[in-house]
Amino acid sequence: MDKNYFFDHNQTNRMYSANQLSKAEHGVAIMNRSPFLTLIDKNTVKRRDRRAHKRFQVQKDAFALIRPVSVDQIRVVDKSMGEIACAVYRSKPTQFGRMNNISMDGLSFDYIAGREGSSQSLVLDILLAGCGFYLANLTFKTITDVKIAADFSMETIKMRRHHVQFKRPTPAQIRKIQYFIQHYSSCVE
Repeated sequence: MDKNYFFDHNQTNRMYSANQLSKAEHGVAIMNRSPFLTLIDKNTVKRRDRRAHKRFQVQKDAFALIRPVSVDQIRVVDKSMGEIACAVYRSKPTQFGRMNNISMDGLSFDYIAGREGSSQSLVLDILLAGCGFYLANLTFKTITDVKIAADFSMETIKMRRHHVQFKRPTPAQIRKIQYFIQHYSSCVE
C-alpha cells in the first residue's frame, strides 16, 4: 500500500490527523519538512550557528591540555621553553594539542589520539608559552571529539579535534579568557 504524505505546520492538527488516519489503518507518514529539502546535499545548506558568543581564531603557538585535577598546575612564569615542555610532560596530560579557535563559551583543539581517557576528574588548561600566558583548572564539558584528516600522511598517527564547553568559569578565569581573546586571537568570519 502506498503511503500518503501530509505536510502540516500545526503540530496539534498533525497529531490528530495521524491518529484518526491510523485508526482507519491507512498507510500514513507524517513529514515535518519538504521532500525537496531531503534531496539537497546537507553540506550545501548553511545552518545557523547556535553559538552564543563569537569565535576567534587562535595564534599558532597556543595549546590546550586536559590533565587530571590531582596533578599540580604548570608554572610558566620565568621558565624557559624547555622547562615548560618538561612541566607539561610531568602533568600527564590525557590530551594535548594546538588550539584552533576560542569563544567565551569554549574552544576547540587538535591532538594526536593515543592514550585512553582517564577515569579521574579532568581539567582544561590553556597555555601560550612564548609570552607566559597560562590559564589553569577550567572545568569543561565535551561537545564533540571527532577524527580529522592529518596534515601529514602517516597511517599510524590518528588526529582528532576536541570541542569543549567551559562549565562555570570563575570571574578570574573569565577575565583571563577575555584577555586571551583580546591579545592572542583574531575574529573568525
